[in-house]
Amino acid sequence: MSTLRPAGHAQPFKGIRPLPVLVCAGVVGLYVGAAKLGIELSVAHGVITPVWAPTGISLAALVLFGTRFWPAVALGALIANATSGASFPEALFISVGNTLEAVVGTTLLRRVRFRPTLDRVRDVLALVILGAVVSTTISATNGVTTLWVAGDVSGSKYGSDWVLWWVGDAMGDLMVASLLFVWLGAPLRRLSRTRTLEALALLGLLAGLSCFVFLAGYWRYPHLLFPLLVWATLRFRLQGAATSSFVVAAIAVTGAVNGTTPLGNGSATEVVQILEGLLAVITVSLLILGAVLAERDASDAALEQAHARLAEAQEVARVGSWDWDIAANRVTWSDQLYRLYGLEPRSRDVTYEWYVERVHPDDRKLVTDTVERASRDARPFSFDHRVRLPDDSVRWLHARGRVVMDEAGVPSRMLGTSQDITDRKRAEEVRENILSTVSHELRTPLTSIVGFALTLKEKGMQLGEDARAEMSAHLAEQADKLDRLLSDLLDLDRLRHGLLRPSFRATDVGGLVAEVASAYPADSHPVSVRADTVIAEVDAPKLERIVENLIANAVKHTPARTEISVSVEHQDESVLIAVDDFGPGVMEKEREAIFELFKRGAAATQVAGTGVGLSLVARFAALHGGTVWVEDNAHGGASFRVLLPTRRSG
Repeated sequence: MSTLRPAGHAQPFKGIRPLPVLVCAGVVGLYVGAAKLGIELSVAHGVITPVWAPTGISLAALVLFGTRFWPAVALGALIANATSGASFPEALFISVGNTLEAVVGTTLLRRVRFRPTLDRVRDVLALVILGAVVSTTISATNGVTTLWVAGDVSGSKYGSDWVLWWVGDAMGDLMVASLLFVWLGAPLRRLSRTRTLEALALLGLLAGLSCFVFLAGYWRYPHLLFPLLVWATLRFRLQGAATSSFVVAAIAVTGAVNGTTPLGNGSATEVVQILEGLLAVITVSLLILGAVLAERDASDAALEQAHARLAEAQEVARVGSWDWDIAANRVTWSDQLYRLYGLEPRSRDVTYEWYVERVHPDDRKLVTDTVERASRDARPFSFDHRVRLPDDSVRWLHARGRVVMDEAGVPSRMLGTSQDITDRKRAEEVRENILSTVSHELRTPLTSIVGFALTLKEKGMQLGEDARAEMSAHLAEQADKLDRLLSDLLDLDRLRHGLLRPSFRATDVGGLVAEVASAYPADSHPVSVRADTVIAEVDAPKLERIVENLIANAVKHTPARTEISVSVEHQDESVLIAVDDFGPGVMEKEREAIFELFKRGAAATQVAGTGVGLSLVARFAALHGGTVWVEDNAHGGASFRVLLPTRRSG
């Protein structure tokens, strides 16, 4: 079905696609019924009447359903005029004008991108000017001219009859078309029970008071209706404005026709015309008020949506915004900025002093100096700083801001953003630690390898067998240390990029651990093994790395010849692997931190290492769905324990 779809506006009948035959039947029926009602009023002059609702029906039909339904308008006009005293040729010519009026009006409205919802002031003005004023001149001119040619209208009355015809058509567009547009031009919103009762009560009160004013003879008090009309518009927007205007107009015209509203000294027809002029002003005013309110509602909704999108963008980007009123010392934070500080949005008032207290003590001078310099120089600023959260954790923020000056050139406000850069700072720290590791931990074995290799190359033939064997052993030891470190670093990088995928198979964990422990050189640290046979679904190569790193850690942090004990035992649905040493142990406050990347305990600062091995143990355990921790063993020293599930869930 070809319907009018003004740019920027969705099709009015969302989800409703009436059959063309039903549309045609409805338009014809409504047109004829409304025409009969207007022509049979005592104020009508034959087929000329100041009350002509069919004009509004035809315009609304073609705007809402499409100009392809113009034959329905033409047929309705022909039937209405032919059965109301006009001859068939007169009725035929008059129906042409009625049809052209609707088609031209629809075309003009389409040209200005008219929206039938009337939710913009420009749409109300378009309906008034192009519909009610301009397009109606076609029907009035065509109709009165047809009757004049046929001899039914004298030349002396041509002007007055033209005005009477035009007023009837204009009021049809203004009162009826607007009513149909606001109720059919957009999906209806469901009202709550309370709002529905309010609407019904208002409609009943308005109808009753209109009857009191226009039918009971109290026509001198029409101002009593104005509060109710404004109330209807304020509470129910355009639907309230159009409906209340239509109800009041219908009752007022009835009173004028019945003679209970004696405005002026003219005939009933003239009284109706005067009254319709007043009603037109009221209706246009209410429609404009409703459109202004609709535009404000749309702006508020767009602003709220923009705020929601901004809040969503801030949450995704982990950016919060702030605005500091310097004179009032009142700081306004966005919801996301509260979250960055570990607080519920709007959970407390913020001042500059309170903000400074949240800054890490080591960064407070940087913050205050930067703010003071920006206030003095009135220049934009940015800096990185740490803040303490309520749980005593630390978060890095990157702050940006600018100064707003008042008319006297004095700083009045500062506004800007803060972005969470904790991950970036940690990545920089990791990168620095990796560089430090590469420059130190890799250089040491490489130096040994290069030195021994050059010695063997240049003086190998001059050295004895024992010296060459010792150098070869040192080369192998340093190469093994280098290989282990490189493997750890590569595994960390694969874990960071999610490229290290575990492959689980049923494995005898006790046998695997015993094999790894027995392969470890026992010349410096004897390793004892007590391993039960426990079958578990594990990634064998990664489990080997767990055991290797735990034994290497025990060797590194215990005196030479210190015994290391490795055990494997079954616990419910899990397998527990323990590596015990008899060294200095691990301080309780460091027992979680040592499993973080590049974190080493205070006792380990005098021992070569990178802080990578235990981090890998924790991450490999997590890949298995297990956990790792350290505790004191019964005989002194540290007991590193790994608990892994024997079966994969799911």
